[in-house]
Amino acid sequence: MGLVGNHPWPATGVAAGSAAAFGWLAGGPVACPVAAGYAAIGVVALCRRWRARADTTATVQALDAITVLAADLRAGLAPAAALAHALPAVGGSTVDDVRRIGERLAAAWQVADVAGVRLADLLDRLEADARGLRRVQVAAAAQAAGARATAFLLAGLPVAGIALGYGMGTDPLHVLLRTPLGALCTAVAGAFQMAGLAWSARLARAVTEVC
Repeated sequence: MGLVGNHPWPATGVAAGSAAAFGWLAGGPVACPVAAGYAAIGVVALCRRWRARADTTATVQALDAITVLAADLRAGLAPAAALAHALPAVGGSTVDDVRRIGERLAAAWQVADVAGVRLADLLDRLEADARGLRRVQVAAAAQAAGARATAFLLAGLPVAGIALGYGMGTDPLHVLLRTPLGALCTAVAGAFQMAGLAWSARLARAVTEVC
């Protein structure tokens, strides 16, 4: 992932600038901001998708590490050695779910040390609770799929409309990019579409952020 996954804005700026230059050369001043806007939206969406996949992988690895840690403790491995095996997957992560798992692991370790409770039993409960929350998050993401599908549909409508215009024997790009009225229509349509995409993304986030 690297810079693109955690900090998408440099990559977004490069993509938008490149698309703006191409749009200026291919379609003139009207196409310049349109190309830049679409490029920026595409890069941000792609980076968020990559980030979500990486977060999911890190969370699953952290839960698996908790499972292995509990098994190692039951097998008689020294707690310090068992914890050292789990720390690479649990400690020092910037992923919210993994960080919460690490905090709960530290709390369980402290409770086991102070109260004399078997740490492996606490880890079993921690893992079961975390996996249950993960299942809820997956279900919430499935519920948000409708909003994301709407966003994809909105993104594809202009291309479909332009293709339909060419199919009817007209030259819609010339009108939209080379005439004052077409430029005004392009600007208004672009603003409405950006608003629709932002609203769809907000709906999807609202569903997933509940968890």
